[in-house]
Parts: sequence; C-alpha cells; structure tokens
Amino acid sequence: MPLPSNERWLFWLATVIVCAITLLRIVVLIATPLQLYPDEAQYWWWAQVPDWGYFSKPPLIAWIVWLTTRFFDAEWAVRIASPLLHAGTALIIFAIGRLAYGARVGFWSALAYATLPGISYSAGLISTDVPLLFCWAVALYAFLRARGDESWRWPLLCGVALGLGMLAKYAMFYFLLSATIAAVIDAPARRLVLSLRGVAILLLALLILSPNLLWNASHGYPTLVHTEANANWGHAKYNVANALAFVAGQFGVFGPLMMLGWLGALWELPAGMPRDRALILVAFSAPVLVLIVIQSFISEANANWAAPAYIAAVPLAVAMLLQWGRSRLLWLSLGVGTAVMIALWAGQVSPTLADRAGLGNAFKRQQGWRELGAAVAAESRTASYNAIAATNRSVVAELLYYDRPRAIPIKAWDRRIVPHDHFQMTMPLTGGTQRVLLVGAPDDTSAMLASFDSYQLLQRLVIPLGHHHERVLALYDAHFYRGAQPRR
Repeated sequence: MPLPSNERWLFWLATVIVCAITLLRIVVLIATPLQLYPDEAQYWWWAQVPDWGYFSKPPLIAWIVWLTTRFFDAEWAVRIASPLLHAGTALIIFAIGRLAYGARVGFWSALAYATLPGISYSAGLISTDVPLLFCWAVALYAFLRARGDESWRWPLLCGVALGLGMLAKYAMFYFLLSATIAAVIDAPARRLVLSLRGVAILLLALLILSPNLLWNASHGYPTLVHTEANANWGHAKYNVANALAFVAGQFGVFGPLMMLGWLGALWELPAGMPRDRALILVAFSAPVLVLIVIQSFISEANANWAAPAYIAAVPLAVAMLLQWGRSRLLWLSLGVGTAVMIALWAGQVSPTLADRAGLGNAFKRQQGWRELGAAVAAESRTASYNAIAATNRSVVAELLYYDRPRAIPIKAWDRRIVPHDHFQMTMPLTGGTQRVLLVGAPDDTSAMLASFDSYQLLQRLVIPLGHHHERVLALYDAHFYRGAQPRR
C-alpha cells in the first residue's frame, strides 16, 4: 500500500537516520580491538559445519555467521549481521507504529528502537537475539496486517517469520502465547487465529522448524534439555531480590523513559488513538515480560530474555510519551539513548578509555583471548602433542578461533558422561590419548590432572583484562588420559 507523501517523507527520514547509525556501528565494529565474546567464537565454530541444530541453540545464528564470513575472516565479519538486522528491525517497527498509531509514532518508534541502550549494546555483538527480534518484528507486522486483510500473503509471511524465528531462538514460541491472548481480547485477531489462515501460520512455522526438531530427536534432544537447564526450576530459589533486580535491569535495557512510557500505556492506553491495535501491542509485550519476571523470581533470568517484548512495547511507549509531553520526552529519551550509544562506541574503539572511566568490566570477556591463543599455539609447537584440551566451554571456543592455524585437534575435557555443551558432545577428549596440552583455570585443574597418569606444569598465564581484572590459566604437559575421574 503506497504511503501518502507526508508519511513517505517520514519513512525516508527515519531510513536515513537509521542507516547513518548503522554505518557508524559498522565502522566501530571494524575499528574495535575487542575480540570475540565466547558465544561469538562458538557461533563461528558452528558456522564451519552448518547443520540443522546445535547443542544449545537452533541453527539460524550459525547460518548467518557462515554467510557473513564467506569472504572475510575477521571479528567484524562474524558480527556484521547484527547492526544490519537491527536496522531492518527498526524500519519494520516504523511500519508497526504507523499501522497502530500513524506515521508520526512510526517515525519516533524507529528512532527509539535504534537508540535503545540494549540495542546499542547488542549491535556490537552477534547473538541469537538479533535474528529473533527481526523475525518477531516481521511476524508481528504480518499478524497485524492479516488481522484486517483477508488475503493470504500476510498469514504466509507471518508463518515464515515465525518459523525462522524459532530457528533463531526458542523464545519465538512466546509469539504463540501472545497471539492466543490477542485472540481472546480482540475479535479480528480471534477470527484470524481460529481460521484456516491461522492454522496455516502455525503449520508453516512448524514445517520450517521440523528439521531442527528431527535433529534434536536424533541427538537426544540436547537443545530442549539445555533450555530446561537454563530455566533451572529444579533448584527454585523464589527470590524476590532476583525479580526486583531483573525489573531494574529492564529500565537499563529499554531506557528509563521508554519503560515509564510503556508502563503508562498499560495503565491508560493512549487516548484518541485506536484502542484495538494498542491492545494487540499489549498482548505481544506484557505477557513475555511478566513470564520472565516470574522466571527471575523462581530461579534467575538474564536481562535479554525479555527482549521480544520490546518490539511491541516501543510503539506503545512512544505513543504514551507523545501524549504526555508531545515530542519533548521523546527527545530526552533519544538523548539518553544516544549518549549511551556514543559511550559504548568509545569503549569499543578504546577499551583503555573505558577502563579509565571505570567501565572496563563491561568488556573484560572480549579481551585476552588472542594472547591466550598465541601462547597455546607457541607451546603446542614445542612437543609432539596428540591434542589440546580444556574443560571450560569459553576457553575451547576461543582457542578454536584464535589458535589458528594448527595441526593439533582441540578437544573438550569433561568429568561427566552426559555432555553439557556442544564441544563435549562433538569433540570430547577420549580415553587413551597419549599426550595432551592441557589448558585449565585454577578451579578446574585438580580434577583434570587426576585423570592423567602424569603431568608437568609448563607455564602459568596471567592475562590483564582491564579494570584490575585478570584471566589466570595454566598450561600442562599431561600423559595418557585415563578418562574422567570423580572429583576428589
């Protein structure tokens, strides 16, 4: 549907601003000396062997990294999809905001999303949340269109986006819960969900997901087991402090004014605007956040687990802030978000500057890995080792990326029979290995060393990480691996 001239102008202005932010983000990715976060290194390794599934995540993240690293072997190439997909998500949110409240809300929504503190941080990394948010935005827009349009193109688009989102992260299943709640509170949504078009959305999504489900079935359902372990309901804490800390963290992720605007919209939907579409946006934001707050109370929850809620929350918050203070509150919110974004850029380009500002802790897990890789590579050339082994998933992932090229295979040591990560599942250290270069943290080495006939300490690595943090690892020359031994 063509946009009127004034709406077209707002769309192109939003596009120009979002593209400018994205270009700067790409420049920062190329300029940063920060190394791969452990999860990023793991995704890069997955991308070397594209598959329909991996131990802890569905496969879409690995496919994306495979695509972006075909021609460039660099950290920025691993991450480049993140700012690009976030840009696409921002422009889709323009369309969602325009559909719900008009082009003015759409314009501010695109800018608000692009400068959210959580998005500014996320755009500097590649993670499963990035394609999840893009797919959620596409699916939500298609759902809104299908709700008032009897054609089949929107349900089909919604089904494809829903299925791809499930291949990004199983949190996409929350979309089904939100759609169900939308059907309860909104008659057009109910007609869609209970029609053949609604059935087609679900069947198409499950068809796209089915190869991953088959992969899980053939590997003992590791992704489902990992997801359950993350929820950790078997060791429930019922901790109010955890829940309060999670809620406080959401004010940081979403921005304080945006969060207040969203809460205000829940309390009193913006007057003079379409109430039915606002209720749909509530259905696609509030239930997700409530579920994760409950999860944080029962056990624990990371701040990013509620991220899908903010796709629908952004237009709601923008509409409320516009009602409260026209554009003044939005300008203030954008100012805060922009300041955080620039501070993150400065820290990414100059970790030393971040360390002097007391923010070095935010980047410590992206430093020191290249030095570790160089030390292990140098030591591996001094003797005839059969394998390099580590027990820590992060260390294994980083060695796979930074200890290159190498002629010695990297293996994962583990005392447990049932694997707890992808490396333990696919590249375990096997009993009978004659000579191993062990890489271990102080807390891990006693159990590791007990599983060998003999060993010798080669060196102790102390790698500074900024803000007075250090990464301490020891290298051992270990002989004849007897298999994992019980902890002493």
